[in-house]
Amino acid sequence: MHFVFLGTSGAIPSATRDTTSLAFVGHSEVLVVDVGGSPTRKLAAAGIDVRRVTHVLITHVHPDHAYGLPALIQNLILIGRTASLPIFCRAEHVEALTDLVDLFELRTRKGNFPVPIHGVEPREGIEVLRTASFVVSASPNAHGRMPNLAVRVDVPGRKTAVVYSSDTEPCDEVVRLAQGADTLIHEATFPDRHRGRFGAHSTAGEAGQIAAKAGVRRLILAHIEADYHEELDALAAEARAHFQGVVEVAEEFRPYPF
Repeated sequence: MHFVFLGTSGAIPSATRDTTSLAFVGHSEVLVVDVGGSPTRKLAAAGIDVRRVTHVLITHVHPDHAYGLPALIQNLILIGRTASLPIFCRAEHVEALTDLVDLFELRTRKGNFPVPIHGVEPREGIEVLRTASFVVSASPNAHGRMPNLAVRVDVPGRKTAVVYSSDTEPCDEVVRLAQGADTLIHEATFPDRHRGRFGAHSTAGEAGQIAAKAGVRRLILAHIEADYHEELDALAAEARAHFQGVVEVAEEFRPYPF
């Protein structure tokens, strides 16, 4: 079992990094969290057959986290999928994602597989999904006026968990969600010197502070704005100034066991 980054950039991709999304690969399930770019191509680059995707979770409906959803569904239609593909999102976003999918008539064509869209209530630690491989829970975070979810993935019977902050400024909800987790994936949109360049985001140093408060073993920095893709070591150093555990910058298509 492992997770893999399908993208690691902020809203604007670069030549080397696409917008942030992840896949959690279990024994028989693949959960995709956020869908940007060309998801089928990126799954293939990570060694994951798109046919294996069983669930999708969209943390929020900013374009870089959701705009690849119609392409994913269209590709699955074209290769003959028949099994349902459940989509999970905040309750406030069910209508928006339904409209996005229906814009391309992807749910209404005769013979297409079901695409149920399930709304998640914004309560701390709410269980979203339980399978043989994963228990997925979520909490609201602090992304300005955009309702959003941070996500936790636990493995039943094992003392390990991975938490993904999604887009957020530093907030106690993410700290609490990450209590007892092994790994925190936290956004680090910009370096400390540019705090406030974009509203409701975090710096690398702030990500380190959140990891320290949560008591995790490892911090992985993601959602790094394209302007800073050439100073990744400096971003990691800013996080290490506040967090004594392992600090890494997310690498696309590398399997991370858990």
